Amino acid sequence: MTRDARSSSVHGVFTPGGSEAIVRARAARRFAERVHAGVADRYGAPLLDHVRRVAAAVPVEACAVAWLHEVFEHSTASDADVRVIGATDDELQAIRLLTRDPEADDRAYLDHVARIAAARGRAGELARAVKVADLQDRLGHHAPDTPDAPARPAYDGALALLAGRPSLVT
Repeated sequence: MTRDARSSSVHGVFTPGGSEAIVRARAARRFAERVHAGVADRYGAPLLDHVRRVAAAVPVEACAVAWLHEVFEHSTASDADVRVIGATDDELQAIRLLTRDPEADDRAYLDHVARIAAARGRAGELARAVKVADLQDRLGHHAPDTPDAPARPAYDGALALLAGRPSLVT
């Protein structure tokens, strides 16, 4: 396979014109690995494992957002920190859309996801792509197995809210 100067690869896939997105994704990965080192999620698993799986599940254009989607909830990072590593305005807005109150009840959580579902423009598309991957990962790796477990109804409801909304993967 031939690669020209405008093509790049991430996850072993060549992406025409994706070099800028890949540079931002690599910077975001390094930042996430630094700020999430040793941090556990609410299930006691390494948060970075979840973040890695989400980043691997999204299109190249959403990788930087995926790497950073937990950064404001689980660190003291600021908008300025995220800008320093090269995040675009749309990426920062998407990360902000994805940031929620981790203590929120199911209703507040679903309201949060409804805002992501309704978000317009590129930031909304990025946020939806990452949120779907985030939810699928949570359901596959973290949520308890029984359908009536506390997190499961909120995650299932969140996926239903996002169904059919435009994102980078629809």
